[in-house]
Amino acid sequence: MTISQKELKKSKDLVEKLLKVNGNKYNDWLHQQHQQFIEENQDLILQALSAFTGEEEEEEKSEPKANEQSAVKPTSIPVAQI
Repeated sequence: MTISQKELKKSKDLVEKLLKVNGNKYNDWLHQQHQQFIEENQDLILQALSAFTGEEEEEEKSEPKANEQSAVKPTSIPVAQI
């Protein structure tokens, strides 16, 4: 679905006003949304980086068998602010 610039501006203006009423800034909220999206897609990001650097093939060769693997929860990757 394609969103027109008019619809996008209308939504943004409404969100900005609602955030302001609640004492929040739009850019802070938007940054938080970006961080959340990055964290939710961390596995994909790591896979892409591994494929790009060629580490994926090396990791597959050195990985222990499925019954030897332990569950490890991924940690978040800090993103530098520009």
